[in-house]
Amino acid sequence: MPSTALLVIDVQPEWYGPTTDTYKHFPNFAERLTSLLARCRAKGTHIIHIRAKYDTSPEVESDYTRWHQQFRRFNPEKPLDLSGDPTPWARELDDGSESVFNKPTFNAFLGTELHGYLQERGINKLILAGLITSVCVQMTANEAFMRGYEVNVVSEACADRSRDRHEAAKLLYSGYVWNDIPLESV
Repeated sequence: MPSTALLVIDVQPEWYGPTTDTYKHFPNFAERLTSLLARCRAKGTHIIHIRAKYDTSPEVESDYTRWHQQFRRFNPEKPLDLSGDPTPWARELDDGSESVFNKPTFNAFLGTELHGYLQERGINKLILAGLITSVCVQMTANEAFMRGYEVNVVSEACADRSRDRHEAAKLLYSGYVWNDIPLESV
């Protein structure tokens, strides 16, 4: 029987709050993600919170920071110095039962110990939800697929900078790299 984990990706104030496009285009995201967390907690599913924590200080240059310059060139208005702080309603439980991984790139596997953590626990089936569908959720889903995990995305518990971007990610990759599963099925 497959062992399953929920990856809650980048639910942070920088990506979802009253002034963000994700908030404007996906007003039910918080409610849906909260429901998904409650369902997984009730079932005893492994829950792993993935957070973007991009350190752009020059003294930490590594293979995981070289993309910063290109990103800033393409996206000068988007935040890159991120604290890794969670949105309060989506944070891990205080009892230590849920894990947190800070990632230095868009891909939750790159530059983290996530793969080893999953392997040690025999987890081979992943459920992904969070932000941003076409970027960090998608890049994490692709990497998980390439590593042999069964990848399921609850797209109704994801959000993007626009509905079009969200739908495009689903159109391109659902049924190809990941399964789009309904919230009620979890």
